[in-house]
Amino acid sequence: MNRIAILIDGNNFYKGCQLNFNRTDVDFRKLGQKLSKEIEGQLLRIYYYNAHVSKTIDPLGYQRQQKFFDNLRATPFITLKLGHLVYHRLRTEQGFSSQYFPTEKGIDVQIAVDMVRLGLLKACDGIILVSGDSDYIYAVRFAKDLGSNVYIASFPMGGSSELRNEGDGSIIMDLEFIKDCFIRTMPYMRPEYQRENRIVDTQPTYPDRQQQNYHQNNYQQRPPAYQQNQFRNEQQQQQQQQQQQQNAPSYGQNVVQPEPYIVPEPMQDTTPPKDAPGYEAPKDEAAREEAKPKEAVGNKAEEKSPDDTFAPQ
Repeated sequence: MNRIAILIDGNNFYKGCQLNFNRTDVDFRKLGQKLSKEIEGQLLRIYYYNAHVSKTIDPLGYQRQQKFFDNLRATPFITLKLGHLVYHRLRTEQGFSSQYFPTEKGIDVQIAVDMVRLGLLKACDGIILVSGDSDYIYAVRFAKDLGSNVYIASFPMGGSSELRNEGDGSIIMDLEFIKDCFIRTMPYMRPEYQRENRIVDTQPTYPDRQQQNYHQNNYQQRPPAYQQNQFRNEQQQQQQQQQQQQNAPSYGQNVVQPEPYIVPEPMQDTTPPKDAPGYEAPKDEAAREEAKPKEAVGNKAEEKSPDDTFAPQ
């Protein structure tokens, strides 16, 4: 039976799982055995390549990655090979930004060197490269020239068609292929995307009948979350409209209409002139006339001289 060595580009595999299945919990030993059986071979060893996360820049990511690396080291038939990350920051007019952009260094070279080394040493009969990066095209050609059979395993979305065509064969790791390699069993998986026309297969695939019944009993009886939110918003709008209609007055019933404003006509002076015959002055006007000082009529009062004032009586 043919001995198969599997080379996995860790970063490319992680991004492909996120893009196609929205999960990354994969049992790599099961995956390696399934890939080997796909080409009728026997698993020799899995080489997993990845880069170290900086402990100072991303401490939480560093802890998660170290736990993942420890699990890989404890798994039989898996060899872990590490590179390093170089972090860059964008330079703006105000200076350097606070966000870091990591770049892998040394991973591509390690994979290319191992492909050539396995071909030169005749350590295996076939090589499966798990990656969708077109940078490995020349390494695949050189390994084929050395007499190795090279197969390309990639996801339906995100893989290079040039790299697939360069290999002796290609394996598409779709949901139907990789569902048995997930660690956690879930009642529902993300639908499979078809690469040709981007049509979504809305019928999920279930590992067994029990999970299918669980999904039908617990998920299909209620609409999706976005439909529930839309229905809830419509109910709230209807309640608000009903409340506004109840509080609004019904016109024509129990409503006091305001009286129309009538502009008064200008008042006319009906008082007759004083020289008119039969004119009688009002009481207040007669009183004012009486209060006026009356002028002396006929003989005027005799004026006293200052000498008369002091004259003897």
